[in-house]
Amino acid sequence: MSPRSIAFCVSFVVAIAVALLVDRLIRPSLRQLLEEITVLPAATEFYLRSFAIIVFLVAGSSALGSAHGDLSATSRFMEYVWSIADTVKSAMEGIFGVLLGYVAMITVLVAALRRRQP
Repeated sequence: MSPRSIAFCVSFVVAIAVALLVDRLIRPSLRQLLEEITVLPAATEFYLRSFAIIVFLVAGSSALGSAHGDLSATSRFMEYVWSIADTVKSAMEGIFGVLLGYVAMITVLVAALRRRQP
């Protein structure tokens, strides 16, 4: 394998690992919140699955869109490390954007459904 291929594989694995970590940390409390608010198991599953799909797609797209092409065969090891770190940074920025949007959507959902409950 070429060093660029190794850098791509490491970037992809780390980006997906970050997405998996975020999903596993948020899922239990998000499930409890959605079960309490919506009282519909299908709605809870829909919101949880859509969250997971979006987070993994954002992480994967940032890893696939990474530019390891500027690295040459004579590049030093730290250049590869910085290239991988740049890819992980863009994945984390995308996941952060998804979290902000999801929190806003869930806040509106909670406010709307709390008002209708006695």
